[in-house]
Amino acid sequence: MQELDGQINEVLDILIENDALIGYELRSMLKNFKEEKMAVGYSFGKLCYLHYEAFTDCLNEDIYKVAAAIELLILSFDIIDDLQDKDSDYSWTKTPDLSLNVALAMLVMASRTIRETSFEHKNTAIQILEDYALRSINGQQLDLLNTCRDEQSYIQMIEQKSGSLSAMACLIGEVLATGGTSSEVEEYGKYIGIIQQIKNDIQSLKTWGPKNDLLNKRYSLPIIYLLSRENDVSKSVINYYNDDMDAFLDNNATENELTNGGAIRYAITMKNVYKFKALNILENVTINELGEDYLKRLMK
Repeated sequence: MQELDGQINEVLDILIENDALIGYELRSMLKNFKEEKMAVGYSFGKLCYLHYEAFTDCLNEDIYKVAAAIELLILSFDIIDDLQDKDSDYSWTKTPDLSLNVALAMLVMASRTIRETSFEHKNTAIQILEDYALRSINGQQLDLLNTCRDEQSYIQMIEQKSGSLSAMACLIGEVLATGGTSSEVEEYGKYIGIIQQIKNDIQSLKTWGPKNDLLNKRYSLPIIYLLSRENDVSKSVINYYNDDMDAFLDNNATENELTNGGAIRYAITMKNVYKFKALNILENVTINELGEDYLKRLMK
């Protein structure tokens, strides 16, 4: 997988360097942001590539360009998300106005890169990219409104925000190989995004700092569970969320309740529900061993 990361990274470098419409300042920021992204790997580009490889008989080298294009879109969304949430220390948060231009450039480059490939079904791939990107933006809007305060509405929100992007990457790989898409690939692709988001929600609560969802009065599955408990900690958190002037949030007691009161276990259980749903669907999909192993790693 490291070799695949390297190939996607190499194509990203070429795309950024060779785009004649990008000026020096914009290109420099693009390069720097891409380098930060490289540290966490190109999971969405790999999903696209592995699904293409699994369903094709003849490898078209342009698939690396498509994988890179998807990563440009994902990075643009990451940048915009961080600028909106204001809870990240990535370099793009230091110059939000300039960084927004970089994100916009990436969005345009993503669709144009796919359009300039030699794939027969590239227009369908672009349509998938646009449709699922809009679904994700709608989910992000719901997340920012912070109104998803029960299990069902929260799952629906992260299915749009995160599930749409992982499903998009899988489906683009499939459609470039076969000319069509399957509900099975869409479904487990969507579940992978939900699983990853729940994992992020759990991780957010492990440190009491600027990224902690509870301190930021955000809603997530473990917090929704905590707020449903009728005890002293849940009442103090409810008062804190309601901006009660007399609210006192005991960090130690709250952390203990999250860990030992069932909230984290509940979130892990929900993650596993979607893991087993995804695994059951994957059993009915013919995909090579490399792709299957990678998908199962993302479901853990």
